[in-house]
Amino acid sequence: MLSSILLIDKIGVLAFFSITMGLKNEIVVVTGSSGFLGQHIVKLLQERDDNCAEIRLFDKQPYENKLGHKEDKPMKHFVDDIRDIDALLKAFSGADCVIHCAAVIEVGLFPNVQEMVSANVDGTRNVIEACIQKNVYRLVFASTTDMVCGSEHIFYGTESTTPIPTTFMIGKYGETKRESEKLVLEASGKLLANGERSLRTLSIRPVPLYGEGDKHFMYQILRYAKKYNGYYLRIRSLDERLQICYVGNAAWAHIKAKDRLVEDETISGEAFFITDDTSIIDIHEHVRQYMNARNFNVSSYIFPYWLAWIILSFICLIIRIINVFVKFEFEIPAVSQLNYMCSTFFFNRSKATLRLDYIPIYNAEEANNLSMNYYKSVNL
Repeated sequence: MLSSILLIDKIGVLAFFSITMGLKNEIVVVTGSSGFLGQHIVKLLQERDDNCAEIRLFDKQPYENKLGHKEDKPMKHFVDDIRDIDALLKAFSGADCVIHCAAVIEVGLFPNVQEMVSANVDGTRNVIEACIQKNVYRLVFASTTDMVCGSEHIFYGTESTTPIPTTFMIGKYGETKRESEKLVLEASGKLLANGERSLRTLSIRPVPLYGEGDKHFMYQILRYAKKYNGYYLRIRSLDERLQICYVGNAAWAHIKAKDRLVEDETISGEAFFITDDTSIIDIHEHVRQYMNARNFNVSSYIFPYWLAWIILSFICLIIRIINVFVKFEFEIPAVSQLNYMCSTFFFNRSKATLRLDYIPIYNAEEANNLSMNYYKSVNL
């Protein structure tokens, strides 16, 4: 009896030792490493992840350390496209985990749908195949809550109570992210090429992100204000509340997911909403501080959403008609972007807290200070 207990204890110690040693010498690939989220993931892998020993940077754009992070750990650079399976196979060889952030984001008036499908869906399919062929047993997918945002408001949505909409608020981008996430989660449990392990996957769904390196959300709002002589027109529906998250906290969720896939294989095939402690307020109020920092003017008058919708819909219709005959660039938000800004979407991160052990590492004040330094000086 005693010998059996000792044997069980020994097996448990060996298993723990094996997991710990495996974690301490990880080779991690980050696709989309030069992007907004990718840069912050690389920063945290360098500065706050004791398990990572080597980082492989995979992006169409050469990596530049725009965040000024430490570079103590070796970084190998792969300047290529996720649609090139051979390039992925080369980058993934010998790796332990892939954090897949690479994606095309187009939400304007004339999005390149073919490009988004090719990169976001077909590219993700290649990433999965490369993981299997090169025996990379962990894949963390950078998704988004945009894939669950439709015409209905979402109040403290959870993963189990928030359905996938039939039409996506943000159009084809949300649809392609949904399709690519589906591929990743369905790949959970697939046998790797060596036959020794199965692929473990999960999906991280952060709410819209803000912070250093942003070129899509707050950044675009500031650009529109600059275009119109530093004037920002407030538009409101009845009571919109759009939840946002500091990019550094979203990046940390991906690091936690990477490690938890080693410790708990039951989370494989799951999706997780990610938020932080940024206040859930009228998004126009959040924007105001960045407008003030750049000496832009925010209108005291609140323009009604319904009237803005009619005017913008008419303008967009005229532009689309003209564009059939004469191709030209006209910088104006799409109706879907107006709808998004005037909707209510906020989520519950309890599942990520309980199962990923995710806790935001930047409080609201820190996140705001870091973001303020960026938004008040970034070139628009």
